[in-house]
Amino acid sequence: MAWYRGALAEIAVGRMLSKLGPRWVVMHAVPVGRRGSDIDHLVVGSSGVFTVNTKNHSGQRVWVMDRHVMVAGHRCDHVRNSEFEASRVAKLLGEILGWPVPVRGVVAVLDPERLVVKQRPPGVEVLDARKLVRWLKRKEFLDPGQVAQIESIIGLRTTWQQGPETLMDLDRREEFEQLRRTVTHARRRRMAWAVGGLGVLVVGALLMLV
Repeated sequence: MAWYRGALAEIAVGRMLSKLGPRWVVMHAVPVGRRGSDIDHLVVGSSGVFTVNTKNHSGQRVWVMDRHVMVAGHRCDHVRNSEFEASRVAKLLGEILGWPVPVRGVVAVLDPERLVVKQRPPGVEVLDARKLVRWLKRKEFLDPGQVAQIESIIGLRTTWQQGPETLMDLDRREEFEQLRRTVTHARRRRMAWAVGGLGVLVVGALLMLV
């Protein structure tokens, strides 16, 4: 259930981003275009504009060399996808505001066993999600006037071709908690059946020995 793991990661990172404070604007699950695409998190503050792509690689080893990302030995397109999201947002915002809006893509990796960045990819930051908030606050880049202009349009339907959701992903916690309970219950049932089946096999084997 990759989508379920992904949803849990978005909720976790959304909670982290809520610690940025009132001077930041954070939007979640922003739908872009008309084909069902969305951006996990869009962050705007004095440090700039960021698209945050969350990846749930809990317990896995992640290795980064320039634009190449390996997760548990398998190559992933995280950097390419993040580049595309950032460039898409920069284009949409720039066309409306009339000045080039720099947007940086971020890949936030949730709970990796180990994250090794041998060489940082140009234009995209790949980091442990636990370091995300501190990294975002690292420096001042936009002046208050620029931030205000960006904030004035990011909530408009016409900016993204369809209205971004006004409720944060965090507001869906009850829904996801119910889903989590359902999945946990299903796993326990499967485990019970497995244990029960093993018991039948053991009893059968013992009877054959009698």
